[in-house]
Order: sequence, then C-alpha cells, then structure tokens
Amino acid sequence: MRKLFFTLLLTLPLTLLAQPHLHKGEKMSPEQQAVLKAKSLRLQLDLTETQEGAIKSVLQDQIQTMENHRKKAKEEKTSVYDRRLHHLENLLALQTQMKSILSAEQFETWKKTMAHKKRMAMRHLGSREGKNLL
Repeated sequence: MRKLFFTLLLTLPLTLLAQPHLHKGEKMSPEQQAVLKAKSLRLQLDLTETQEGAIKSVLQDQIQTMENHRKKAKEEKTSVYDRRLHHLENLLALQTQMKSILSAEQFETWKKTMAHKKRMAMRHLGSREGKNLL
C-alpha cells in the first residue's frame, strides 16, 4: 500500500504537466486586431474619428504584412538578419505613417508608449531566458 501511495505521489505531478494547455484563446483576424488596437489608441491619445479610421487601416495593413512575412519566413527559413531588417523597415514605415496622422503631442505620447512597451517586452523576455519558449 505504501509503495502504491508513493508511486501515485510521484506520477501525479508528471501527468498534470503533460496535459494540453487550454488557455490559448481564439486567433483574431487582422481586421479585429486593428479595430481593437485603434480603439485603445483612441482612448489613450484622444483621437478623432478620422484619425482612428486612418490608424485602423494602417494597422490592418501592417498586421497583414507581418503575418504574410512570418509565414514566408517560416517556409523559407530566412536568416535572423533578414527577419530583423524586415521588422525594422516595417517599424520605420509605421512611424512615418503615424507621424502624418497624429498631431505632434499625440505622436510624442505614442512614441513614449511604444518605448515603454518595448522595455517591458525585453524585461519579460529576459526573465524567460533558459525556459522552453514553445
């Protein structure tokens, strides 16, 4: 009886870890992602409706090109340099488009927010070092 108890005690944590992760949510379309991001930017930056519409279309195009590039890079196994270069080019294009849409004050607030998000992402990535990133 004691052996059975210890066997169960040792195997129970392993079986719990082997369970599939159920917390993954549904994947949103690029349009849905753009709408949500534009709405949050409207609240954060106090945008007008025309600014929100312009930002929504810019974000939708950016999200779609990122998804297409991600699929292409996965199929062709492009180098890290090419992926980073493409990412930086997309960020520069987004920045110039946002600069043309937003006022100077809104643009500065947006840049500060983007810098903060980047710092937080890097901090989060740093804490995941050595862990399985799948």
